[in-house]
Amino acid sequence: MKQILVYGLGAIGSNLLVQMSKQYPDYKFSGIDFDKVEERNIRTQAYFLEQVGMAKADAMRIILARYNRKPNYTPVKRKVTESPGPAIKMVDLAIDCFDNTESRRYLAACRNGNVLHIGFSPDYTAECIWNEDYDVPNDVDAVRADICSMGDAVPFIHFVVNAALLNISNWIETGNKRNFIVTGKGRIQWL
Repeated sequence: MKQILVYGLGAIGSNLLVQMSKQYPDYKFSGIDFDKVEERNIRTQAYFLEQVGMAKADAMRIILARYNRKPNYTPVKRKVTESPGPAIKMVDLAIDCFDNTESRRYLAACRNGNVLHIGFSPDYTAECIWNEDYDVPNDVDAVRADICSMGDAVPFIHFVVNAALLNISNWIETGNKRNFIVTGKGRIQWL
């Protein structure tokens, strides 16, 4: 049974975890996030209004149970403050869905194991890049609008999540690692 860790259960991580658990119901998943669900998260993330105030990692168990009565899911409610190091080799895949540079650096430092980085870049694009080829982008300028608050955020997020899931499925089935960027117009540029 494969084991997949999802770091960051925000717009990309929460939606990706739901889709992966539907596609691979026999896999073991862990969701790592220290945040709580806020009302502003409902539009772009996988959560429901009744989960506002709950830890995202715990709320995800409830969501996954809607699709699989006994989800193989472990919530981890902690902030990542250092690289997981060699422990990352103990899982089949670690997925970085963090929304900040500092946390992304911790996972990028893991040069052994399968780590995939999926996130938004400072110029309102999205990336899906395997660790071997990954350079941590700068944080988005604080005066620029949050991509999740923009008009086309929901379809863009789901486009990125579904493209990432296709990429992950290809890796699971063939072992091939492919990198891509999604432009704001929804075009995939393979790297």
